[in-house]
Amino acid sequence: MNNFKHSLWASSLFFIIVALALIVGIKAMFNPSLIEQQKLLSENEQLASLVNITSLNQLTEAVDIRKFNHIKISNEQLPSPLIFSNESDIDLLLQNLLPIENSLEVSESTNQIIEYSAANTNLYQLYEYIILSILGGLFLTFLFCNIIYFKLLKYIELTIVGEIINNKAKKSPFITVSKHLEDKKHLSEIQLQLKDEKITKLTNQANKDNLTGLNNRHAFRKELTQFLSNEYEQQHAILSIIRIFELSAVNISRGSQQGDEYVLSIANIIREVASKFKNINVFRISGSDFAIIAHEMSITNAQKLSNELKVKFDQYQSINDLESVAFNGVTLISSNQLPEHVLARTDIALAKAQISGSNAWAFEDSKNNNQEFEVGEKYWRTVIMDIMEKRSFSFLQQPVQAVHRNMKGYQEIFTRFIGENDNTIPTSTIFSMAQRTDTIIKLEKLILEKVISNYRRKAKPNTRWGINLSSTAIQNSSFVIWLERLLLREPDIACSLFFEIQEKLLDSNLASSKRFFDMLKRVGSHSIICNFGKGIGSFSLFKELKPDYIKIDASLIADLEHDSSNQQFIRMIIDVAQRMECQVIAEGIESPEQRQILESMYIDGVQGFLIARPTEL
Repeated sequence: MNNFKHSLWASSLFFIIVALALIVGIKAMFNPSLIEQQKLLSENEQLASLVNITSLNQLTEAVDIRKFNHIKISNEQLPSPLIFSNESDIDLLLQNLLPIENSLEVSESTNQIIEYSAANTNLYQLYEYIILSILGGLFLTFLFCNIIYFKLLKYIELTIVGEIINNKAKKSPFITVSKHLEDKKHLSEIQLQLKDEKITKLTNQANKDNLTGLNNRHAFRKELTQFLSNEYEQQHAILSIIRIFELSAVNISRGSQQGDEYVLSIANIIREVASKFKNINVFRISGSDFAIIAHEMSITNAQKLSNELKVKFDQYQSINDLESVAFNGVTLISSNQLPEHVLARTDIALAKAQISGSNAWAFEDSKNNNQEFEVGEKYWRTVIMDIMEKRSFSFLQQPVQAVHRNMKGYQEIFTRFIGENDNTIPTSTIFSMAQRTDTIIKLEKLILEKVISNYRRKAKPNTRWGINLSSTAIQNSSFVIWLERLLLREPDIACSLFFEIQEKLLDSNLASSKRFFDMLKRVGSHSIICNFGKGIGSFSLFKELKPDYIKIDASLIADLEHDSSNQQFIRMIIDVAQRMECQVIAEGIESPEQRQILESMYIDGVQGFLIARPTEL
């Protein structure tokens, strides 16, 4: 539309220029006739033979002044020229467009000079009518053309818009424009389709777990929230949270690669069982947690699903020689429930499953929604307090074998917790829930007291035991003081104890870690940094704490025989540690090739399934 305005201004200017040119041209055509009439008027009025005129009255009597526009008389009897003017505004306007020179008559007898111009009224009126007619025609033509031009532009605009938004619209008469638009539209559709595909792909990537290919935590929260917030249609579904508890143990003992394969195997089991039911979605919501949302599933089918999962988990446990595979907490959910309450119920169900036996599942009812958070906390506190009261835990041992004579081998001690009906409760669950319920310090003290008691009763001379401690314990000042007093009371046992702490736990609070390591040196016990070598910060930690031993992380040992970079890195660790009088242990050894390579690097000690599996203490 802006272009139309510009065109309108341009055409208006063109109209004005054409009109002025026509006025000037027609006036130029009229001027010769006007000059001829002016000369004829002088002859008719006999201006050349007039006697000397000295006044206007005398002039009026001598000639018909109505026929003149202008008369100027000069003679010897007049002190100044006598002037008569009868020019109208229209005469002045027309004369200014293309002026006509005044005529001059000189009397030969009296030397009187008469300068004049004729009125030429009839010719001027004819000139005026012609000009007005032409200008009127031009204006009407200009107006008509602009209206047609505007209508045409609107028609083109509507036709082009119709072609853009509707493939079946009538084509415009402008073939080139239509073809160009069609090409552009086709190209835009292709680009839009590619962008849609890219957006869909990115959305899928954002909602997918990279390892398993299942939907991730973001997709789970979105689906759960949408389902629970449906206010218009009452629906129900089964929510199941499946937690695998051997993942950390597999990562430590066999390496992160084996851990990934373990997770992928469990995901495939869940996917296979879930595929037998309708309207069911499977998610991986954390490193060790999976979730199932089964829409409109009955409780009977939920029980069938859970039983099939347990059968598959039991088979996998038997094949891979694991203590347990996964536990399953199940609950019924419906619209208008809060996500927090729903997840709290599954947490309670999961807790019940963990103390019900290997790979067990449990169903939690949807009653008492407002108390579910408190019930979950109370439930676990009750379980842990019951374990501590009954001392319901035993120990496993796995040897750390010395390779060189100056290395002192020892037995690493693992705690195993026993629940009701003699069911084993995953160690990681008990420690995490003890941390959550603020009972971790008391539990650690009971375990250490029982370890020392067992050492006093069962250990043979020169037996050495390795004990794992949590970060909460070593950062608790009262616990460190208590442990120091305990070890000082048992100096013969203290020198045979090796305290193992994971590298990432030590790095989180370096000051507390250094204080704990210094305490172990004072009482004669030994310090070990586990999972060593995951980052360049390991060497800084090693320099600050100066441990007696370091355990190379199992992820560096996995596939060692085929990974030359890891071989060089481990060789560097061994060289640096031994120069600082620190002995190096490799854990997670599963093949003779790995052991052979490590022995060639002068490793001090080895541990893993190749050496021995954990056994009852």
